[in-house]
Amino acid sequence: MSATLAVLLVRALFGDEPETLDSGAHNPLADVPMWTAGLALVGAVPIALAVLRRPRVGANHFALTLRPGWVRTLVLPWSRVGEVAAIEVGDERFLVVRLLDGLDRTGTDPAWIDQNVLRELARLDERRTRGVGVAVRLRDFNGTPDGQLAALAAFAPDQVQIANKL
Repeated sequence: MSATLAVLLVRALFGDEPETLDSGAHNPLADVPMWTAGLALVGAVPIALAVLRRPRVGANHFALTLRPGWVRTLVLPWSRVGEVAAIEVGDERFLVVRLLDGLDRTGTDPAWIDQNVLRELARLDERRTRGVGVAVRLRDFNGTPDGQLAALAAFAPDQVQIANKL
């Protein structure tokens, strides 16, 4: 909304600028509306992606698939997952995944951009995030935490602990 207002304001101020100056040189002020619209468009891309690429949790017999934000989808093989737990910190519920250290390097490693929710969770309660590799907000998904964990448990092997700590 504010970007639209800025583009309209710049268009109103600089829209009537001539392409060339009286000296025959190019008028840089004539390009200001185009550059403002371009910057507004570039700024709208992350917002549009956040709306279109919602967080996601899925599982099959090979891996747990997570999209904690709008950037990447993580594929975490069950051999790397130690625990999947639903926890509550403050008024917010989270699904946290503890990863195991080991020689198995298959799948996707969570990077800094994938851990936005985890950093927010650490600000609320740091001791509950020790050893956690990635987290997602449960409010982004339909159903109850019990049903969500049961759906994951149907695919998880026996060595993966599935816990409801609400």
